[in-house]
Amino acid sequence: MEFVQLGTLMGPMLVLMFLGVPIFLAMGMACFFFVVIFDLPTMILAKSYVSGLASYDFLALPFYFLAGDLMSGGGITQRLVKFCQSLIGHVKGGLSHVTIVGDMIFSGVSGSAVVDASAIGSVMITSMKENGFPPAYTAAVNAAAATMGPIIPPSIPMVVYGLIAQLSIGKLFLAGAAPGILMGVYLLIVSFILSRRRNYPASKRATLGQILRAGVNAFPAVIMPGIILGGILTGVVTPTEAGVVAVVYGFIIGCFVYKELRIKDLPKVLGHTMANSATVLIIIATTGLFCWIIANMGLGNALVKLFLSVSNNKWVILGIINIFFLLWGCFFDPVTALVIIVPILIPLVQQVGIDLVHFGLVVVLNLMIGLLTPPVGMLLYLCTSMAQAKLEEVIRELIPFLIALLLVLAISTYVPAFVLWLPNLFFK
Repeated sequence: MEFVQLGTLMGPMLVLMFLGVPIFLAMGMACFFFVVIFDLPTMILAKSYVSGLASYDFLALPFYFLAGDLMSGGGITQRLVKFCQSLIGHVKGGLSHVTIVGDMIFSGVSGSAVVDASAIGSVMITSMKENGFPPAYTAAVNAAAATMGPIIPPSIPMVVYGLIAQLSIGKLFLAGAAPGILMGVYLLIVSFILSRRRNYPASKRATLGQILRAGVNAFPAVIMPGIILGGILTGVVTPTEAGVVAVVYGFIIGCFVYKELRIKDLPKVLGHTMANSATVLIIIATTGLFCWIIANMGLGNALVKLFLSVSNNKWVILGIINIFFLLWGCFFDPVTALVIIVPILIPLVQQVGIDLVHFGLVVVLNLMIGLLTPPVGMLLYLCTSMAQAKLEEVIRELIPFLIALLLVLAISTYVPAFVLWLPNLFFK
């Protein structure tokens, strides 16, 4: 009976999603069909929809979106790129390394892969093409580097996962630090090997004075992640309050330090933030009803039984989950997976003894890799369009970078201590 109920809920939703119906409508209509078919009280529709957002912590999402938009539009990108170029631009294939390091730093500001790709890519793609890098390689480097955005803290997907799983956002942020840095290191290794093999150009070595000047200009942006994480870890602010601090800091830096963010630009910035926030929050609101059905009808138990019929070994389960999310990422966006699949999998994860913080990092990392894979890979298409490259060529160039990211995924999956040592150090 549980499998029939699960199919009744998931079947219509997946069909509607494949037909192009927006996810919140597909999920809401599937839940409505379920309520009608199984004769549940219709009052739960409105009640669960409202309760889906009935948490103070959800305020963190629009604040982090706004902080990223303020910093992106306030002159931070160009300064970060110049600083990175002064450090490593002289290495063979310098601009491709600058892209990766720039994304690593900017990841600590935006928390979003798409924002990273748009901000850093808008500067680096043009610059790399002008310096003789092939358009396809340029798109591949920028797309692969942007996957670090939601892994290196802060992270918008981690906030969503933490609120769904009711976990400490601070622990989740710290869980992404080591894997995020390893992603950057492995991508740099791939970039260096390809650049040496293909003899890509390098920039002139910067003098110590140029490095210091670039560092001073970029310093206000570089310390922003430290302000956010430091405030959370010391208990001075909650994750939501840290988002407010980031917004105020971003506004001051953009308007009064860099002076590239003008008051007349704020309506456009706020409008962009509202659109992004509404897109995520309306899905989360609909999830309130979806999660109520899953919990009260015992549908999570059906999935637990299905997985355990294959194996009760947590390492095998983690391997199956990896494959599932990598395939899911080929067709759907990360937020959709987080709000639909995570609530169903949590009972399974707890039963086989997988740490929920570890599981969250593995899920988000899977979904970031999915942003690079067709037919729906958002980063793949965004960077291909920005570079005006051929899609099939970009996919070929992405293969070495995908291998590097999959290696990080394997380490993060099967060496939990690599993910958890930093959260466990700060949170006893």
